[in-house]
Amino acid sequence: MNPEKPKTDAGPPASILIVDDTPANLQVLAGMLKERGYKVRPVPSGKLALLAAQRDPPDLILLDIKMPEMDGFEVCEHLKADDRLKGIPVIFISALTEQLDKVKAFAIGGVDYITKPFQMEELHARVETHLKLRRLQIEVEETNEVLRLKQEELSNLHLRKDEFLAMLSHELRNPLAPILNALYLLRLQKDETQTQLRARTIIERQVTQLTRLVDDLMEVSRITTGRIQLRHDRVAVSGIVERAIETVRSIMDERGHELTVSLPSQPIWLNADAARLQQVVVNLLTNAAKYTADGGRIGLSVALESDECVLRLRDTGVGIAPEFLPRIFDLFTQEEGSLDRSQGGLGIGLALVYRLVDMHRGRVEATSALGHGSEFVVRLPVAPNPASSEAGAPSTSRETAVRTGSFLRVLVVDDNVDTAQTIAMLLETSGHDVRTAHTGPDALEAALDYRPDVVLLDIGLPGLNGYEVAKRIRQQPVLSDIVLVAMTGYGQEKDRRLSQESGFDHHLVKPADFGKVQQILATVSEKAGPR
Repeated sequence: MNPEKPKTDAGPPASILIVDDTPANLQVLAGMLKERGYKVRPVPSGKLALLAAQRDPPDLILLDIKMPEMDGFEVCEHLKADDRLKGIPVIFISALTEQLDKVKAFAIGGVDYITKPFQMEELHARVETHLKLRRLQIEVEETNEVLRLKQEELSNLHLRKDEFLAMLSHELRNPLAPILNALYLLRLQKDETQTQLRARTIIERQVTQLTRLVDDLMEVSRITTGRIQLRHDRVAVSGIVERAIETVRSIMDERGHELTVSLPSQPIWLNADAARLQQVVVNLLTNAAKYTADGGRIGLSVALESDECVLRLRDTGVGIAPEFLPRIFDLFTQEEGSLDRSQGGLGIGLALVYRLVDMHRGRVEATSALGHGSEFVVRLPVAPNPASSEAGAPSTSRETAVRTGSFLRVLVVDDNVDTAQTIAMLLETSGHDVRTAHTGPDALEAALDYRPDVVLLDIGLPGLNGYEVAKRIRQQPVLSDIVLVAMTGYGQEKDRRLSQESGFDHHLVKPADFGKVQQILATVSEKAGPR
């Protein structure tokens, strides 16, 4: 509970508690202070002073020191031990002139010490000074409390925002998964007409863009809350750039952009998270393609400058307004555009670029002029050249072929029937035997009856969630060798940790790339051998 604010001249008079065991002193002090307009309460002892202060806390206390039963020092110590009363200013009034008495008075919490006899003008001046200081102190405390409450409110809003983004991402991924699976099935058709091919290509391109937007939403939540953990490896920049170009090539081809790429003849090595840096290059290329007119030019170069790897991306796009340039890397910030929002986007991509580069101890800068394109420069610290044995080591292919003639029993569990059916169709087309289930209890029953080699298991299931299903499967000795793969819209670090703790072997985020599913199945098939 906040203490009552001392009264101002415009309001009720300030309340002063006078404590003195000498009746004459009480009478004189009370009379003089009443004449000055204060509300005065005189009490003749320390014990009565404590009771009066607890009943109705005053704005200031004038306290004698030498009193029977409880002296002024003891009264002050009791006051300062009470949270409701400890902020009240205490002015000691005493005939004691020893320096030790004054030192003790201030040490136990007194704000002033006036030696008897004194002039009334002196007392009034000190009383006014300490009342003003107390008012200021309370105002500061109240302001700090308001700020604390506002900070708490902002923290709660931030937490709810992160929870909303996570749930939004999950809900958007659910319909994306069966759409993407259906596209994989269409891609397998051999009698596809030219019209069907064009239509499927458009759908694939738009689903890819939507998936990227959903992923960006999740990345914002992870980065702003510090939940991203970089996985540092020795990586060559050229490989990162090549994979990024492969990702966005279709966007540039669609708009007829001329892309020129300049890579160094010798590899530049970084100690970095390749996936995150690829995301940086993809976002920069996507941004360039978005704001460069059809037929425009985009140039990407990588060079070694001193001890830094410098990536430069230039375009002939619309450019950036000078007043907007300083905010180009701010989250959810976009330059004002036309009402049709033809450029699209969420104002997230460049903010992610800035944060991911910063996490790699690098820097990113942007220069531009309206109508004359833009240039983004990323600088990253290079790693020492790898040992010759490392440099000559053969690279591992990203895809592992499934052994000829080897198949698996796969249980697909998802409460979204479309998702379960499209995954099942893809698996059957790949030569595997498949069953589906749509609830947690049904999944357990199917696992015991079917004895699958692999379970592709959703987390958000009715009856029992995926975590609980995984735990119960691991408790069954006859199912101990099953490979459990979480396929879920929940992709935060805590979700991956929970799936690992529950017994999952892999964690894939919807819409999962079927190629990754095939890699997992290929590994299981190789271990099992031909059937």
